[in-house]
Amino acid sequence: MDPLDKIDKRYLPTANLADLQYFLQLQEARLPEAPDVSMRKWNQRAEFWQKERANRRKGDGRVQSAVQLLRQRGILNDSYDVVDIGCGPGRFVAAFAKVSRSVLGLDISEKMVAHGMEHIRKQGLNNASLRACDFQALDIEKEGYKAAFDLAFSSMTPAVHGVEGIVKQMEMSRAWCCSVTHLSGRNRLRQQITREVFGREMPLQWSGRWFYALFNILFLMGYNPETSYDTRRQQVFVEADDEYTAFMMEHMLPEEERNRENAAKILAWLQAHADGDGRLQEITDSCYATVLWDVRDKSERPDYGIVEKGIL
Repeated sequence: MDPLDKIDKRYLPTANLADLQYFLQLQEARLPEAPDVSMRKWNQRAEFWQKERANRRKGDGRVQSAVQLLRQRGILNDSYDVVDIGCGPGRFVAAFAKVSRSVLGLDISEKMVAHGMEHIRKQGLNNASLRACDFQALDIEKEGYKAAFDLAFSSMTPAVHGVEGIVKQMEMSRAWCCSVTHLSGRNRLRQQITREVFGREMPLQWSGRWFYALFNILFLMGYNPETSYDTRRQQVFVEADDEYTAFMMEHMLPEEERNRENAAKILAWLQAHADGDGRLQEITDSCYATVLWDVRDKSERPDYGIVEKGIL
């Protein structure tokens, strides 16, 4: 189906439809190496992330950076209602709740929601809640979520994937939308294992494709997306165990190579390089891109097809 057929005509521009179609196809394309995004996989990941949080290995630097940016722009305050789409274990929800009137988190994984609610209760936040649901299938009008929030936020989630997800996020907001995406990343431990165990170089992680497509989609629709970048390094110690092996394999190998034999190879390498406590240092250099736009600020774009028309 043509992605343009999925868009409410109110969102379609009068010009540049061919360009818009290209960026929509780029944004919706699912790459072969993309990880599994099923509910089963997110439930499995919820247990791993809970363990990381308990051991204080999952930092909140990215969360704090987002809060700081939104506060500086005057978008987070005690009169704002916020929704976090694809909220995971609720790290952003908890941070937003401390500076907003109310926060709702939505996630497909019941285990993510359960761990997130426990985290929120421990922090004594009574203005935040999490709900397990499939965002792609969610009827926001029936649920009363249409134009119900001052900020509709999402961070590196497949929940807001495809043009339908983008439009649905915008329709939930009466003011602002914010999307945080991966731009680039380098995990030295994964690179070393890929090279030494499998004899090849690890392909470039992420690529900025989602960010590149989203910015252009919004611009061609007539919005004025603001961009910012956050580069950071995270150093943590990880356990050389089956759980971490499965996590590594998911992020290192194409699906057809994720088997018991390769899992055994990775685990053996981890155990051979672990310290006396069975741990290894993992260093990740990442760059994140934030796209921020006001759903109330929309205008018509001129026709940019000047090359095709022979003007240049």
